[in-house]
Amino acid sequence: MSLSAVEITSYAFSMPILTLVAAVFTSVFVSGEFTHGTMKNYVSKGFNRTKLFGAKFLACAVAVTLMMVVFVPVILLSGTIFLGFDPRGVFSLSAFIRMLLAVWLLMMAYTAVFTAIGMTLRSNGASIGVNICLVSIFPTLLSAADFIFKRIGFQISTGWIDANLSAVATLTPASGALLTGVLVGCVWLLLGVIGGTGMFRRQDIK
Repeated sequence: MSLSAVEITSYAFSMPILTLVAAVFTSVFVSGEFTHGTMKNYVSKGFNRTKLFGAKFLACAVAVTLMMVVFVPVILLSGTIFLGFDPRGVFSLSAFIRMLLAVWLLMMAYTAVFTAIGMTLRSNGASIGVNICLVSIFPTLLSAADFIFKRIGFQISTGWIDANLSAVATLTPASGALLTGVLVGCVWLLLGVIGGTGMFRRQDIK
């Protein structure tokens, strides 16, 4: 473990630590509204369901962003104390900012998907279980599927958030990795918001 503080920050983003925390938080925050009857009260009073979903997603997005705001300085500070900030001279401010922005976009995409699942399943246990599977088990299944499509030169995992999160969480991403990550992040962000809103508008909330 000869990583510097800068390198270990990149490495931490490629691991599902923050993503798992976001998955659990979003599941509890969103589905809890149904468990305690709060969402039923909102709907019965005639609140617009599209705005309700948007408000829930926005609250979760702000919370996950704040997690990142805390996450990065803590790793950098502790890593600097024990390992040194950048003894090998790999740090670049512009590259670091690009990495953080790309990671943030992909985390927002994950948050949109988590919110959509929480609003659809309406159960703490079910939402937590499904969202954790999306972070921990689903990427593994996609990686296994890559072996099937390997002969035709197609990687199915590149269409999912996790693989792109790992690809952009570095100061020296591969050629095209940032662009692919941004495109995948935008697509899943839109799918999460649009799909989640559509499902929520059709739900019979009792």
